[in-house]
Amino acid sequence: MQTIDNTNQSRPGAVHWVVKMNHRNRTASWWIVFLILALHFHATGRGTAAWILMSLQFLAYPHAVYLVARHARAQMEAEINNLRLDDFCFGLWTAWLGFPLWITYLLVICGCINLAAFRGFRGALQAAALSAAGAAVSAAWFGLKFEPDTTMPVTALSMACLSAYLLLFARGAYLRALTLSETRHKLRLSEQALQGQLEAVHALQAQLTEQANRDPLTGLYNRRYLNDSLRREFGPGARTDQSVAVLLVDIDHFKQINDRYGHSAGDQVLRHVATRLQQQARASDVVCRYGGEEFLVLLPGMDADAALSRAEWYRKTVSVPGTIIALEGAVVTLSIGVAGTTDKAVSPQDLIDRADKALYLAKSSGRNQSVVFAEAGASVPMP
Repeated sequence: MQTIDNTNQSRPGAVHWVVKMNHRNRTASWWIVFLILALHFHATGRGTAAWILMSLQFLAYPHAVYLVARHARAQMEAEINNLRLDDFCFGLWTAWLGFPLWITYLLVICGCINLAAFRGFRGALQAAALSAAGAAVSAAWFGLKFEPDTTMPVTALSMACLSAYLLLFARGAYLRALTLSETRHKLRLSEQALQGQLEAVHALQAQLTEQANRDPLTGLYNRRYLNDSLRREFGPGARTDQSVAVLLVDIDHFKQINDRYGHSAGDQVLRHVATRLQQQARASDVVCRYGGEEFLVLLPGMDADAALSRAEWYRKTVSVPGTIIALEGAVVTLSIGVAGTTDKAVSPQDLIDRADKALYLAKSSGRNQSVVFAEAGASVPMP
């Protein structure tokens, strides 16, 4: 007898697992049917021809239909046709034997279950119809007769065979359901692992992007990120009425700090200034290391006067004696150039150039001061 379906075709040269399973099940179960019919033949006194036909049907036939399905191009469809032929043959036998009750029930119900496992309720109806067709052919050829009685050994063996078949069928369905559940569980675990890997990849990508946008010494943004920010502020989608200011910050006499105290002290100075610049930064501000000892602070939505006040806060906060131990009490001072505009026709580079001109004036005027670039072209030092 047969169990459940898998309609996928096997790979070339291989035997479909359903074909192999049905061959094994058909061979074993039809041996039991052979024994049941043998007992019935013995009780009813059937002749030699009946024994030969029964041997061909229930002993040789399973191997013949297996070979047909095995060498078919569509093995699964060939095996379904084998099941249909089984049901037709069951009808022939039951009608020829006179519809012995338990033998008829055993063959017909098992045939319906076999095809239903592959084609659902429609398969069961098809199996019943094929059995009826076989019975009709047998009745037309040999005449209709009705001999429902069977001996006790035939009845007992038929009941035992049907019970064993149903239990094995249920066990097969359970094992398939268990395998399917385990497969789904493994797929869920694999999906979760894959999702975790994807999240790790995305996190790594974000980390790499962040590292690519940061200066490794100070942790501030670099010029690459600054250029992207300037494109956003001055691009087509930017507000035309919003002020933008830039602070260009330079550490006074930085080369002398390196020469006198060493590059390690110089690195401490750079990190100290970077920390101070970040303290007053808003979420929209961009603080970056512009190059060497120069820093640039982009201040969206801030005019030149407010930017000048911010620059003074930076300058006074950084210039605290004893802040950097490596400098032995020496004070770090800043020169800051300030430029602001509300005219988005001004290019980002023009705005930076204005801040650079103001920075040059701050340095040439004695350093340690903030200077704002005047729109009229002059730069005004902060007192």
